[in-house]
Amino acid sequence: MNYIAHAHNKIKKLWSHRRDPRVLYGLSVVMFVFGLIIGANFFGKDNSSSQIEVAIIDQDAQPQDQLLDQPQPASQEQESQQPLVQDQPQASSVTTSQVSVPQHPVDNTKSFNATVRQKDTLTKIFKRNGLDIKDAKSILNLKQAKSLRQLRAGKKINLTTEKTKTGIKLKKLVYVINELDTLTVVAHNKGWSAKIKHIKPTVKLSYASATVRGSVYTAASKNGVPRKVVAQLANIFSKKANFKKMRAGDHFAVVYKELIANGKKIKDGEVVAAELVHNKKVHRMIAFTDPKGNTDYYTPNGYNSKAPFARCPLTSYDRIGSRFSLSRYHPILAFSRPHLGVDFVARSGTPIKATSNGKIEFVGTRGGYGRTVIIKKDIYKTLYAHLSRFAGDIHAGSYVKQGQVIGYVGASGLATGSHLHYEFHVNGVHRDPLSVKLPEGEMIAPEYRKQFFALSKRMLAQLDLHKSDRRMLAMNSNIQESKS
Repeated sequence: MNYIAHAHNKIKKLWSHRRDPRVLYGLSVVMFVFGLIIGANFFGKDNSSSQIEVAIIDQDAQPQDQLLDQPQPASQEQESQQPLVQDQPQASSVTTSQVSVPQHPVDNTKSFNATVRQKDTLTKIFKRNGLDIKDAKSILNLKQAKSLRQLRAGKKINLTTEKTKTGIKLKKLVYVINELDTLTVVAHNKGWSAKIKHIKPTVKLSYASATVRGSVYTAASKNGVPRKVVAQLANIFSKKANFKKMRAGDHFAVVYKELIANGKKIKDGEVVAAELVHNKKVHRMIAFTDPKGNTDYYTPNGYNSKAPFARCPLTSYDRIGSRFSLSRYHPILAFSRPHLGVDFVARSGTPIKATSNGKIEFVGTRGGYGRTVIIKKDIYKTLYAHLSRFAGDIHAGSYVKQGQVIGYVGASGLATGSHLHYEFHVNGVHRDPLSVKLPEGEMIAPEYRKQFFALSKRMLAQLDLHKSDRRMLAMNSNIQESKS
């Protein structure tokens, strides 16, 4: 810049003597030179800038130390500009060679369904799909994976595998056990983990009814009543009617549960209310489940459908040897005396079942009765005699349930052959076990009565509502038929 200032001063001095021709000539020369200097300065700066930019652009192709070794312009102005260019952000001059394209890892996993074949096992499926059979054995040892031990043909197992340097490895296994349960097995560094996911189904109440024309099961099938529901009805009303001997015109109606999952019916559930019309008598039952999960069926006024006493303590016997009598000739003592029970002739060792719930009052040998068991329930007692042996868990003071085995038929005491002598006492009085009127089902426990009667009212209303709707449909059908 000093020579430019010096030239400027010379021009001013010559301009003051511009009237002299020699001075004018000299001034023209100075102006020409001055123009050359300015032009040279301008184009020189532009050229140095372009050189710097080229250096920056090419920095990716050259090492950093070579860039710094580029020849620098001679002018002081260019030297002063150089640091400013070097301090600019590198991003402004990045070329395509600087942009790194991300490399996605190769996905070696594969998910597919393996179909179970006839007599297939998990080991066979693994072997067929190139998996380690040792892994199959490890999975089968898992407690939650027991459903994989017995596979059904046609079912599918979803397998997720990974291809490694050492072979194909299983990462995850998914098996739908049923509509509600799905098993998932996942591989870990230390082995396998298994988990079963359970879907809780929603409950829908359904109604069905049928009038018997022929057999009960034919009538049920024509009216869309599931066989499982019919079997439940036969058990619920077993004390009121024999479903195999229902008469034409007999009628039944039922409200029962349907279990729904993922928008479709999974299976039929329990009967919640039912009505049976048999021999023109109407019987109704309501299901009630206590807080302990025990479900029983009760009449609308709260009495259990299960009779507290069974009529016979044997499920099978050959014949009745002697009946209840106030005077019977004794085959061993050779004189007549009362026979205050019933003798069921049966094979030795036939199981004997308690005819009711109750507390064992006596277990042991009692004179001519031989080995004997006595059970007490409220005002009632039942006696079982001539046993060959007692059940292992029977002792005085213990409680038994109806149907529990208490001993086995024998011929201990005064007996001519193996049989069971059975007695039924009411308030200490002997009664004929085959004809005595057995007590009705027990009343529901006092703490549940309020809840039960509210439920009973709702369920009876359901039955009546559906019956009313059916009548209306039948009436409309008859009207349309008469019009046609």
